[in-house]
This record gives sequence, structure tokens and C-alpha cells, in this order.
Amino acid sequence: MPNTPADPPVQTDPITNATAGGSKPPAAPFSALGRRLGKPGVVILITAAMAAAATLWLKVLVPYTFIEPVPCPFEAVTGYDCPGCGLQSSVSNLFALRWKYVLMANLLSPLLLPLFYVLVVSWTAGRLFDVVLWRIDPPGWVVGVGVFVVLLYAVLRNIPSLGVW
Repeated sequence: MPNTPADPPVQTDPITNATAGGSKPPAAPFSALGRRLGKPGVVILITAAMAAAATLWLKVLVPYTFIEPVPCPFEAVTGYDCPGCGLQSSVSNLFALRWKYVLMANLLSPLLLPLFYVLVVSWTAGRLFDVVLWRIDPPGWVVGVGVFVVLLYAVLRNIPSLGVW
């Protein structure tokens, strides 16, 4: 038998776990389940998990323990409300079907909560189930108008003389 040199050691990227030869990173943890359920099943599963987690947090942990609602770091540092202040109260009121108080907690909640839902479900489906649900690529002007509205709301809600937010 001729003397053959040993194969060089395989180097693995510590972040992606891909080998130096260019092979793909490992599949998502639940990719087989994602293929079996399909897009609608993955959306239903993630939505059910989010609703269960929110119910556990808002209906079990917060009322019966010493856990306070999550404080806003922006408000703690500056003393001003951020555009997201009141979203936790808004979600709590949404689960209790108190529609008036949903808007009183945060006026932008009808816009921010669905956007948050779509982003979280889309990201989770891609990371855990290897399923691409939505490719979110809005035009630049839509992003600009959205940022302007959020910043305008952040300024207006901190003017004491308005007193509505």
C-alpha cells in the first residue's frame, strides 16, 4: 500500500457551522415539521404559541406575582414616553376586549401591533421552521412615511398641554 498523505482537517465556521468547503449550514430545528405543516400550519402554530405566551404573561404571571409590567428603558432614562410606551397595556386591554382602552394606552397600537405580529411570525417561521412566509420589501417612501408618523407621535404624546396621550 502506498503511503498517502492524511486529509487536511476540516475547518468549521463558529457562527454558521459551515465547513470551509462551502457546504450549507444545518437546517432549521423544526424544518421537517415546517414542511409537513405548510405555510398555513406554521402560521397557526406560531400564532397559538404567541397567544399562549401572552396569556401566560398577562393573565397568570403579572396579576398573581410581584412581576411588574416591563418598564420602558427610554422612559427610565429620559423621562419621556417613547412611541411604544403603552403597548403592553394595549395588548392586555385587547385580550380583555376593552377596545376604547386599547387606543387610550397607545394610539398607534392598531398599526404597531399587526406590524409586530407579521415581523415576529415571519422571522420565527424562517428561523425555526425554514419556511419563508412573507418577503417584506416596502418602497422607500413607505418606510419614510412610517418613520415620520412614529416620530411625530413620539413628539406629540410628550406635549403636556395636549393631554390626550
